[in-house]
Amino acid sequence: MPGKKLVAEKKQLVERLGVHFEKIQKMPPLAARIFATLILNGEQGATFDSLVQELEASKSSICTHLNSLEAQQKIRYFTKCGDRKRYYSPCPGYIRRKIDVLLTQWQAEIDLQEQMLSYKSSFNTQNPENQISLQVHENALSFLNHAVAYFEEEKTHYITFEENL
Repeated sequence: MPGKKLVAEKKQLVERLGVHFEKIQKMPPLAARIFATLILNGEQGATFDSLVQELEASKSSICTHLNSLEAQQKIRYFTKCGDRKRYYSPCPGYIRRKIDVLLTQWQAEIDLQEQMLSYKSSFNTQNPENQISLQVHENALSFLNHAVAYFEEEKTHYITFEENL
Protein backbone atom coordinates (compact mmCIF):
# COMPACT_ATOMS: atom_id res chain seq x y z
CA MET A 1 0.00 0.00 0.00
CA PRO A 2 1.50 3.35 -1.02
CA GLY A 3 2.18 5.98 1.62
CA LYS A 4 0.11 9.11 2.16
CA LYS A 5 2.60 11.28 0.28
CA LEU A 6 2.50 9.01 -2.79
CA VAL A 7 -1.31 8.85 -2.68
CA ALA A 8 -1.48 12.66 -2.55
CA GLU A 9 1.00 12.94 -5.41
CA LYS A 10 -1.06 10.51 -7.50
CA LYS A 11 -4.23 12.45 -6.77
CA GLN A 12 -2.60 15.69 -7.95
CA LEU A 13 -1.24 14.02 -11.07
CA VAL A 14 -4.63 12.45 -11.88
CA GLU A 15 -6.14 15.93 -11.67
CA ARG A 16 -3.43 17.49 -13.82
CA LEU A 17 -3.63 14.72 -16.45
CA GLY A 18 -7.41 14.91 -16.30
CA VAL A 19 -7.41 18.61 -17.14
CA HIS A 20 -4.96 17.90 -19.97
CA PHE A 21 -7.22 15.18 -21.45
CA GLU A 22 -10.26 17.45 -21.09
CA LYS A 23 -8.59 20.21 -23.09
CA ILE A 24 -6.59 18.24 -25.64
CA GLN A 25 -8.87 15.27 -26.24
CA LYS A 26 -12.19 16.91 -25.34
CA MET A 27 -12.94 14.21 -22.78
CA PRO A 28 -15.60 14.64 -20.10
CA PRO A 29 -14.02 15.45 -16.72
CA LEU A 30 -14.69 12.10 -15.04
CA ALA A 31 -13.66 10.08 -18.11
CA ALA A 32 -10.43 12.06 -18.18
CA ARG A 33 -9.76 11.26 -14.50
CA ILE A 34 -10.53 7.58 -15.05
CA PHE A 35 -8.15 7.45 -18.00
CA ALA A 36 -5.46 9.28 -16.03
CA THR A 37 -5.86 6.89 -13.10
CA LEU A 38 -5.56 3.87 -15.37
CA ILE A 39 -2.42 5.27 -17.01
CA LEU A 40 -0.82 5.81 -13.61
CA ASN A 41 -1.81 2.30 -12.46
CA GLY A 42 -0.02 0.79 -15.45
CA GLU A 43 -0.47 -2.81 -16.45
CA GLN A 44 -1.79 -3.81 -13.02
CA GLY A 45 -5.01 -1.99 -13.92
CA ALA A 46 -7.80 -0.94 -11.61
CA THR A 47 -11.10 -2.52 -10.68
CA PHE A 48 -14.47 -0.85 -10.99
CA ASP A 49 -14.75 -0.65 -7.19
CA SER A 50 -11.29 0.84 -6.78
CA LEU A 51 -12.13 3.54 -9.35
CA VAL A 52 -15.38 4.35 -7.53
CA GLN A 53 -13.48 4.68 -4.25
CA GLU A 54 -10.41 6.50 -5.58
CA LEU A 55 -12.31 9.01 -7.72
CA GLU A 56 -15.17 9.43 -5.24
CA ALA A 57 -17.76 9.17 -8.00
CA SER A 58 -21.03 7.29 -8.30
CA LYS A 59 -21.08 3.76 -9.62
CA SER A 60 -23.34 4.74 -12.51
CA SER A 61 -21.03 7.58 -13.57
CA ILE A 62 -17.95 5.37 -13.44
CA CYS A 63 -19.78 2.64 -15.39
CA THR A 64 -20.96 5.09 -18.07
CA HIS A 65 -17.47 6.49 -18.62
CA LEU A 66 -15.77 3.09 -18.55
CA ASN A 67 -18.14 1.92 -21.29
CA SER A 68 -17.47 5.06 -23.30
CA LEU A 69 -13.68 4.79 -22.96
CA GLU A 70 -13.84 1.12 -23.91
CA ALA A 71 -15.98 1.90 -26.98
CA GLN A 72 -13.39 4.50 -28.03
CA GLN A 73 -10.66 1.84 -27.66
CA LYS A 74 -8.83 3.93 -25.08
CA ILE A 75 -9.12 1.28 -22.38
CA ARG A 76 -9.64 -2.46 -22.16
CA TYR A 77 -10.47 -4.87 -19.41
CA PHE A 78 -8.84 -8.11 -18.40
CA THR A 79 -9.40 -10.69 -15.72
CA LYS A 80 -7.00 -12.46 -13.39
CA CYS A 81 -7.07 -16.19 -12.92
CA GLY A 82 -9.23 -17.08 -9.92
CA ASP A 83 -10.58 -13.53 -9.60
CA ARG A 84 -14.04 -12.63 -10.89
CA LYS A 85 -13.32 -8.90 -11.07
CA ARG A 86 -12.59 -6.95 -14.22
CA TYR A 87 -9.40 -4.93 -14.25
CA TYR A 88 -9.22 -1.93 -16.55
CA SER A 89 -6.08 -0.56 -18.18
CA PRO A 90 -5.19 1.67 -21.15
CA CYS A 91 -5.22 -0.08 -24.54
CA PRO A 92 -1.66 -0.80 -25.67
CA GLY A 93 -2.19 0.71 -29.14
CA TYR A 94 -3.69 3.96 -27.90
CA ILE A 95 -0.55 6.10 -28.20
CA ARG A 96 0.21 4.70 -31.65
CA ARG A 97 -3.32 5.60 -32.81
CA LYS A 98 -2.89 9.14 -31.43
CA ILE A 99 0.37 9.47 -33.39
CA ASP A 100 -1.44 8.29 -36.53
CA VAL A 101 -4.13 10.96 -36.02
CA LEU A 102 -1.46 13.64 -35.60
CA LEU A 103 0.36 12.46 -38.71
CA THR A 104 -2.87 12.56 -40.73
CA GLN A 105 -3.58 16.11 -39.50
CA TRP A 106 -0.05 17.22 -40.30
CA GLN A 107 -0.22 15.68 -43.77
CA ALA A 108 -3.43 17.62 -44.44
CA GLU A 109 -1.62 20.78 -43.29
CA ILE A 110 1.31 19.99 -45.60
CA ASP A 111 -1.09 19.64 -48.53
CA LEU A 112 -2.69 23.00 -47.74
CA GLN A 113 0.69 24.72 -47.32
CA GLU A 114 1.85 23.31 -50.67
CA GLN A 115 -1.32 24.57 -52.39
CA MET A 116 -0.89 28.05 -50.88
CA LEU A 117 2.78 28.10 -51.85
CA SER A 118 1.92 27.04 -55.40
CA TYR A 119 -0.77 29.71 -55.69
CA LYS A 120 1.48 32.46 -54.35
CA SER A 121 4.35 31.36 -56.61
CA SER A 122 2.03 31.59 -59.63
CA PHE A 123 0.79 34.96 -58.43
CA ASN A 124 4.36 36.23 -58.07
CA THR A 125 5.24 35.03 -61.57
CA GLN A 126 2.31 36.93 -63.05
CA ASN A 127 2.74 40.02 -60.85
CA PRO A 128 6.45 40.80 -60.53
CA GLU A 129 5.69 44.28 -59.15
CA ASN A 130 3.42 42.94 -56.37
CA GLN A 131 5.35 40.06 -54.81
CA ILE A 132 3.88 38.01 -51.96
CA SER A 133 6.32 36.52 -49.50
CA LEU A 134 6.59 32.72 -49.65
CA GLN A 135 8.73 32.44 -46.54
CA VAL A 136 5.98 31.56 -44.06
CA HIS A 137 4.81 28.62 -46.20
CA GLU A 138 8.35 27.43 -46.90
CA ASN A 139 9.13 27.52 -43.17
CA ALA A 140 5.88 25.72 -42.31
CA LEU A 141 6.57 23.02 -44.91
CA SER A 142 10.12 22.55 -43.66
CA PHE A 143 8.95 22.19 -40.08
CA LEU A 144 6.02 19.89 -40.89
CA ASN A 145 8.07 17.64 -43.18
CA HIS A 146 10.76 17.26 -40.50
CA ALA A 147 8.13 16.61 -37.82
CA VAL A 148 6.35 13.98 -39.91
CA ALA A 149 9.65 12.24 -40.75
CA TYR A 150 10.68 12.27 -37.08
CA PHE A 151 7.36 10.89 -35.83
CA GLU A 152 7.21 8.23 -38.55
CA GLU A 153 10.66 7.03 -37.47
CA GLU A 154 9.85 7.15 -33.76
CA LYS A 155 6.53 5.40 -34.36
CA THR A 156 8.36 2.37 -35.74
CA HIS A 157 10.48 2.23 -32.56
CA TYR A 158 7.39 2.61 -30.39
CA ILE A 159 5.49 -0.13 -32.24
CA THR A 160 8.42 -2.50 -31.73
CA PHE A 161 8.52 -1.60 -28.02
CA GLU A 162 4.76 -1.93 -27.68
CA GLU A 163 4.74 -5.37 -29.32
CA ASN A 164 7.22 -6.58 -26.71
CA LEU A 165 5.02 -5.57 -23.76
